[in-house]
Amino acid sequence: MKRVLFLLPLLALSPLGYFGASYLDGTGALPGGSGFLVSAVCMFILPWAVSALFVVVAKTRPPLRVVIFISTLVAQPALLFAFTPPAATSEMMGIAHRLGLQFSARQLYDCADQLRSRFQAGTLPTSKRGKEDHFMVAQDAAVVPDTELPVSLRGRFQKVFIQKAPTTGGWQVIFALGPDRGIVCDSRTVVHEFFTYSIADGVHAYRYQRL
Repeated sequence: MKRVLFLLPLLALSPLGYFGASYLDGTGALPGGSGFLVSAVCMFILPWAVSALFVVVAKTRPPLRVVIFISTLVAQPALLFAFTPPAATSEMMGIAHRLGLQFSARQLYDCADQLRSRFQAGTLPTSKRGKEDHFMVAQDAAVVPDTELPVSLRGRFQKVFIQKAPTTGGWQVIFALGPDRGIVCDSRTVVHEFFTYSIADGVHAYRYQRL
């Protein structure tokens, strides 16, 4: 039984692998799509392997081995659901970390603040969305010309939008890296959701999925 006690840390292997695969997938450290596969293995296959190892190491009578196998098999999913964020949230954490390294959150926040002030004052030139731009923003979102951004940010985004925030009612600036992903700056401080995760106060990475 002492050997079994030494194996107890292995019960955390499945939750850590599930979280780590999704997080690394978000950072871009894993090939595209492989994070989902590794997470699935850690969730559905690895617990059985770990429980089997407990049984092999435990040199006890068969009835007790069955108890050990079932107990460890139940404990691993319990730890996973109790302490591990959903895969989508874990991946968003990785995406936010990667974008936080690629862009200065302070610069984006200051840029968004200036764009909002000029937009409300009517001094910011904007244009309407194209009918087939496929960006997941409000239909009445205003497009900010790339030339209105600081020199260091020009050419780094596919589009920059200003729109009414659906939750707070204030104005938010969206730095779109693609039709369904980018960085949004608004009055929210910390956001930890499936498809939005904060890089810093008021600066959040997002990635939306079409249903």
